[in-house]
Amino acid sequence: MSHFAVLGGIGRPILGLASAAMRMRAGCPDSAESRSPGDRLLQWGCLAQQGPLSLCGDLGLTDIPQLRADSGHGTDADPAQMVLSLWARHQEGALHRLNGCFAFTIHDARTGETWAVRDRMGVRPLAYAVEADRIVVASTIRLVRLGLSGATDIDRAWMADFLCGQDTSHERTAHAQIRRLPPGHLLRLSANGTLTTRGWYSLHERIVPSEADGAEALHEALRHATREACAGRSIATFLSGGLDSSTLSLLSVGPGEERAALSLRYDNPALDEGVYIDAVLAKSRGALIPENIPAADVAPDLRALLTDNDQPLFAPGLPGNRHLYLASRRMGYRDVLDGHGGDEVIDGGLRSLMHIAGRGAWGPALGLAWQHARFTGVSPTSVWMQLVAARGPRLLAALARRASRAPHHDRLEWRALLDPALVADTDLVARVQALHSPVGGDLPEGVRAHLDTMTAPLLSGALEVLDVAARSAGVTPHYPFYDHRVVELCVAQPDHALIAQGQPRSLLRRAMRDVLPEKVRQRRDKIDFLPNFWARLQRDPDLRRLLVDPQPLQGWVNIDTLRADGTLLQSDSPDPGAAFRIARALALATWFDLREAAPLLQHKAS
Repeated sequence: MSHFAVLGGIGRPILGLASAAMRMRAGCPDSAESRSPGDRLLQWGCLAQQGPLSLCGDLGLTDIPQLRADSGHGTDADPAQMVLSLWARHQEGALHRLNGCFAFTIHDARTGETWAVRDRMGVRPLAYAVEADRIVVASTIRLVRLGLSGATDIDRAWMADFLCGQDTSHERTAHAQIRRLPPGHLLRLSANGTLTTRGWYSLHERIVPSEADGAEALHEALRHATREACAGRSIATFLSGGLDSSTLSLLSVGPGEERAALSLRYDNPALDEGVYIDAVLAKSRGALIPENIPAADVAPDLRALLTDNDQPLFAPGLPGNRHLYLASRRMGYRDVLDGHGGDEVIDGGLRSLMHIAGRGAWGPALGLAWQHARFTGVSPTSVWMQLVAARGPRLLAALARRASRAPHHDRLEWRALLDPALVADTDLVARVQALHSPVGGDLPEGVRAHLDTMTAPLLSGALEVLDVAARSAGVTPHYPFYDHRVVELCVAQPDHALIAQGQPRSLLRRAMRDVLPEKVRQRRDKIDFLPNFWARLQRDPDLRRLLVDPQPLQGWVNIDTLRADGTLLQSDSPDPGAAFRIARALALATWFDLREAAPLLQHKAS
């Protein structure tokens, strides 16, 4: 579905915000429009009304038969009507009966109250801003900005986070006046303009650590989430040949069903995953219909991506995603099945070995490390050295680091790109330290670390970037790995289940034993796209101009660091840190250029 937006008047009729309404209407050209009784609210997007309640938003709900039973509706009711019925009965308590992904607003004409809600994992984005005379809620930052009375200021703390890659806030955006609603939260605006936000879902509170093998339960949970994502939709699946996309593609087809499988294919044999894609297609016995999309046609249009997101972004793989979204839409598919999130949700790797060793279980840890080394093809001695260096007694750890000749790690490198004054002014170091403070102190260390990953702002921020790119192409993505029941199950698993037999992501490999072809299920590697990204940076004319004259970034980045990274870029050997910093600097400079050349708002008043 298209983007949605809501413009509400605070202490004045909506008619007094005419110019803002015109701008927002232009930003939602294909959306239905509704005006609330009393002219207090304008809405664009998915609309439904039931008595005094009206709903506007994005409803990617699943488990519709159960929702229908809970709401008391028949088969003729659409999801929005069912949500309104549940809200009328349970108000905020209705949210716990909703499955899937969603972001929406509900307005009650009797009380003048407006609620905004975001799903548990933050799959669907929701941004908002409040001024003295209005509230603006929308699915994108750009739409929110269209509803404001004047231009926005840059949020310096957000910018510092972006430049160092440490997203410390679920709420900040690049615009000081605009906020994001965190995942699993709701916002309530009273008739007099009082604004409150609070969480309605906590992943931490849902975790009950289990020692039972969760492979069979994961199989069923993922199968259910995938089939529900497909239910009632003409949906294509993305198939890259990796564990995650292959799992969803095969789970999505039942007896007698067929589904288009879109694959980005590379001419470069080092990047193409055709051997794995072909194995999945063969396993499907014709149920997956291959649609090969040439990667040579991918156009890395940074300006278009920044215009859509309306703030700087670092997403090296996004041009490929956008290309697949556009191809899907051209083929007539408005919905796509996407394996994004599998790495984070399933987890399991060297970190799990570290946790096992940290509990003093050195025998099992070293045994698993040996199996891990055999599976991945690395030296067992190297893995053992990493374990001892990280979790061994102080003297042994020092000897292990010296014996392995590990390079000295610069603890300040993560903020090397930033101007030192920006670091100090935004209290960056303290905010990053707070971000990495332990959560879930009553849980085992491995579960706490997994919980920290799944609740980090970086995760929902990445989903927002993907959502904007997909919706701008006219496509809605669906992520079964982010079904909250799948997430809760995986986070509760102990470390030894996540890396059983030394295999990274062992839980998924065991769960898919009868689903995936063995070539994919026992796959040891992932394609390294860094050389391709490095070459793209080397060819970028805008980057060459920026490295010659980096002054537009003065006061934001450390110019000496940027120039040193530019020198590294002349080498054919990719440097991950330099690529990271250069790409972020280029995104910021390009966004500044777009912001200056075409400001979204020209006037200070509606």
